[in-house]
Amino acid sequence: MFIQKIYINNKPLILTTDAKAYIATHTIAAGYMLFTGAFTRNFRLAIQHLEKITGLGAIIEDVSAGSLQEVLYELYTPIDAGGGVVVNEDGGVLMIYRRGKWDLPKGKRDDGEDIATCALREVEEETGLKTLSLTGKICDTYHVYAQGGANLLKCTSWYKMKGSVKDKLVPQQEENILEARWIAEKEMPDVVYKSYEAIREVLHAVGYKW
Repeated sequence: MFIQKIYINNKPLILTTDAKAYIATHTIAAGYMLFTGAFTRNFRLAIQHLEKITGLGAIIEDVSAGSLQEVLYELYTPIDAGGGVVVNEDGGVLMIYRRGKWDLPKGKRDDGEDIATCALREVEEETGLKTLSLTGKICDTYHVYAQGGANLLKCTSWYKMKGSVKDKLVPQQEENILEARWIAEKEMPDVVYKSYEAIREVLHAVGYKW
């Protein structure tokens, strides 16, 4: 079964070849609006629904995963990014505060750059952290946004990393980052409340519960 979750307006758009099976394993999706067929019109209607305050989520089902992605890439230009969940010696997680939300450090891949290298570079640039080691892949997340008149689909590859409290944290001001901070596990519930759904999904994938 094909499943791709894309965040639009901080809400999920699910592309799948089997909506019934997806809803059976994600009970909250029973409240999502369902569209059948990989048609441009269905994508636009789903996006309109997600822009409403009352729109919880949307599902577009088609027997062909290729057709779903073909229409998606007609509407949005894909770009790659890398980011990290950095844990220190005390179990704290490195997070950044930007545009009124707590986030994880991440950024776009440069031309010719390996995605894991991108993730390490972006974490270092956004937080000032120098002592970094990559320990494994977590997951990929997708979200859309508009920039310079273009509609973009960002695929972010997330990696587990180790860092050290001995390094000085320096938030990257040119990226509008106001603060970089180690978040203790007991602080996590209050912090993730002021974050994005995709970020909560990444932290859940690592194993954090709240």
